[in-house]
Amino acid sequence: MKAIVIKNSKITQEPAYITELYPLLYKNKKWARFFDDNRVQAVLTFGFYRKILEDMLEDIGTNSSVLQVGCTFGNQIEKTAEKIGKYGEYTVIDVVKSEIERVKSKVHGQKINLEIQDARKPLSRKYDTVLCYMLLHELPIASREKVINNVLDSVRDGGRAIFVDYNQPTDWNLLRFILKPFNRLFFPFTESLWKTPIKNYAKKSTHFAWYKKTYGSGMYQKVVAVRRTPDEKKPAVKQSFY
Repeated sequence: MKAIVIKNSKITQEPAYITELYPLLYKNKKWARFFDDNRVQAVLTFGFYRKILEDMLEDIGTNSSVLQVGCTFGNQIEKTAEKIGKYGEYTVIDVVKSEIERVKSKVHGQKINLEIQDARKPLSRKYDTVLCYMLLHELPIASREKVINNVLDSVRDGGRAIFVDYNQPTDWNLLRFILKPFNRLFFPFTESLWKTPIKNYAKKSTHFAWYKKTYGSGMYQKVVAVRRTPDEKKPAVKQSFY
């Protein structure tokens, strides 16, 4: 089944920071093809690309419904579709039309719905899993807060939100001296993500159980938020005769 694009009439224009800050990533097809290579992603993540991806896939259920906010480079989307399987549902949304088209051109024969949609606006339904993979560090703080809360609001009871992104390196990680000037030049909102835990952006954080794992001496993080099931929806516990 080929990937399909469902156009969203609510989209009026792309955020200004897309063109101003990330023209090589999203507006230059040659550079986009360059970054869309697993070997390049492995180098850019200092060899942790595969490990992070494999860990993330362990939190996604086969035959489940999954929403992903934002297209990605490398084979993350293809691997996620494989894990979900043909009886599940996988939807990927992005506000950048060219990113939707890029992903559509490479995911042949996989069951993936691609939609042009702005995750800063409330999402329409709930899913078993909502995935936000390497997106938050690109967003201004106000947009980041909206996206995180819309992601959490789209998780059904007992479901989970998965956030994979950069994290503040430990004090003994010497790469932090390289990452800081690099981020300030190319990804200026990353340091604000270092300083504020993802959980702190959530308006209803107590509705979730939070788990965090880091990689590469703190350089990357995977945060999983599992929505708690309300007491009235939990099955009644049968009292023991004894």
